[in-house]
Amino acid sequence: MKIKRIIAALICALLALSVFSGCSKKEAESTTDKTTPSETTSVKAEDFRITSYVVADGLREKGKLDTSHFSQITDVILFGCATFDEEGKVTLDDEFDTILANLKDAIGDSQEKKVYLNILGPSAQIDSDDWNKRMDDVGERHTKAFESGNLENNIKAVLDKYGFDGIFFDYEFPIKSKHWKAFSKFIVSLDSVLGDSYEIGAAVAGWDANFSDEAKKALDRIELMSYDLWDDDGTHASYEIAQDDINKLVEAGYDKAKIDLGVPFYARPTTQEAIWYNYSDYVDKIDDKGFAKDEGNNLIASFNTYDTVAKKTQLAIDSGLGGMMVWHYACDAPADNAKSLFNAMYNTVEAQKEAEVTE
Repeated sequence: MKIKRIIAALICALLALSVFSGCSKKEAESTTDKTTPSETTSVKAEDFRITSYVVADGLREKGKLDTSHFSQITDVILFGCATFDEEGKVTLDDEFDTILANLKDAIGDSQEKKVYLNILGPSAQIDSDDWNKRMDDVGERHTKAFESGNLENNIKAVLDKYGFDGIFFDYEFPIKSKHWKAFSKFIVSLDSVLGDSYEIGAAVAGWDANFSDEAKKALDRIELMSYDLWDDDGTHASYEIAQDDINKLVEAGYDKAKIDLGVPFYARPTTQEAIWYNYSDYVDKIDDKGFAKDEGNNLIASFNTYDTVAKKTQLAIDSGLGGMMVWHYACDAPADNAKSLFNAMYNTVEAQKEAEVTE
């Protein structure tokens, strides 16, 4: 199936812009080395991950975030409250302690989960509508940070102080080969500093995952951003796109057990405008194909439905992946809604567990 790929808009310049991140660019320079797929560890359903990004804005006020899905997820990536600059200095949100305390309160003492910190790097500082020029600027600024010699220990200091299980990077996008090389070298260096005490994860797009072989080994988790991509009929983040993205990473030599298949708990217009819709706001307006009318803009929003998420979860299991990833937690309807997307994911994994027990 021919897939149209476009860039949604770089959104991760911290929280002030938006909590949704685009993940594609047709014109980007491809530097992926075709390697023999790496050996992979078999993942049992009982070890299958359900990982969700939780955006810091929803945690600034205690009790604001719906907590009904925390019992269904295994891993949390805290997003939007930590950054690093070109000198490798790490800066935490002024309300970081409150945000983290509210997250721990939302999880509760009875639930054991891994909690990771996502850290964002420098954003583009040039005034240009040219996406490639902005990405080149981002790449140069990240490379300075990666080569500063300071970032590794500064990250470790934060992890040590707050007790996170590891660090995650959303570097969108290193396009040029030299920027990927710098990122890869940094990941290997960071791994040597963190050792076995912490895990390292990175979010990647299927069309732009160009880590070196050494970095692939150093990484513990790969969050596959299989969204902000459209089929010819305007369907956003289709099942077929997920299949294609998984195949790309496996063919590039990534360990399947490290990969979490990312699914969007939000919609995009079929016409690909830079507009995002929370699933919870449209849950009762979505048809069987995942389409809902945006009356205000006279657009059709394309969602992943309960059935689509369940089918993708089974795809990840059957493909030998380590889990699923959600962008992002607050977009879903509460767990008592039969159409909840977390329910679709969780119920599919539970059914797989029962099937494995009876085999």
